[in-house]
Amino acid sequence: MLESSEGMNPVIQKLLELQTEDLRAAELRRQIGAFPAELARIDNAVRAAERAVAQAKQRVQDLHKDRKKLELDVEDWRDKIRKYKDQIYQLKSNEAYRAMQEEIRAAEAELGRAEDRLLEQMVGAEDSDRAVKEGERALAAAEAAGRGEREEVASQKAVVEKELAEVEAASKACLAGLPGDLVDHYHRLARRHGGVALAAVRDEACSMCSVRIRPHVMQLLRQANSDEEIFHCETCTRILYFVEAKAPAAAPQEAPAAEPGN
Repeated sequence: MLESSEGMNPVIQKLLELQTEDLRAAELRRQIGAFPAELARIDNAVRAAERAVAQAKQRVQDLHKDRKKLELDVEDWRDKIRKYKDQIYQLKSNEAYRAMQEEIRAAEAELGRAEDRLLEQMVGAEDSDRAVKEGERALAAAEAAGRGEREEVASQKAVVEKELAEVEAASKACLAGLPGDLVDHYHRLARRHGGVALAAVRDEACSMCSVRIRPHVMQLLRQANSDEEIFHCETCTRILYFVEAKAPAAAPQEAPAAEPGN
């Protein structure tokens, strides 16, 4: 907010107006510069949902391949058991018979393990199918949210860009009538001090670095429009300006109390 211009050096007042517009312009440019990162965040959220769906679908495909292998494994063990059982009746010795029974028991155990693996795989496939459906729902939601957020960002960007154009025009108007060398000096100070080239004097000290102002400088600063001389803080080098504090309004006097009997 600008200080009161009453009794202020008009050149300083113009520089203050310029500084206000320049600081606002810098903030608006910062906001515009942040929009690409916001759009990237929105896009990243959608891409993350897309990756989740792709990974879930790949998992389903991998499980489908595994299931084919497990089904073949189960069928192989069943074939072996059938062959062993067909052969057992052709055996002529008890020793060979017992050996074949042992082969059958071992094959049946392997079959049981293969069937367990197949069952686990089928349960996992069901979970993966659900994960795909959930991922697709999440992706649809992310895409819908992304569209809304991108529209909001575009709307905000348009507003900020419009205000920046207005502020830049106002800043350009502030330059009218200011000496070119003073404008260059102001810009050098602004670049050095984060955009703040001017500092108010409060309690006889620079409001930006708190260094006390010399008495004779304070006297000159108090002289309104005194030959429009520019003064600088001896420490931070900012351009100084002084605004006389307004005296507090006098409190209304209370009416005298009426004497008894009147």
